Amino acid sequence: MTTETDRWQTAWIIAEQYGAEGPEFAARMAHSFEIGQKTEAHQTWLSIMAKVEALTSPERSEQVLTQ
Repeated sequence: MTTETDRWQTAWIIAEQYGAEGPEFAARMAHSFEIGQKTEAHQTWLSIMAKVEALTSPERSEQVLTQ
């Protein structure tokens, strides 16, 4: 089981390494776990994907960084 902190840390790493392509990377990861019927991992990656989107979206990243 991952914590919210773990998910944010993973999202930061993906955002840093993949930039604008980060959400697509996380979506592919989520999809792979969905295919493998790994429900908890799928939900975790959907959460990570949303966080990466927040970090890489120009209008959102400014809000996230000031929180």
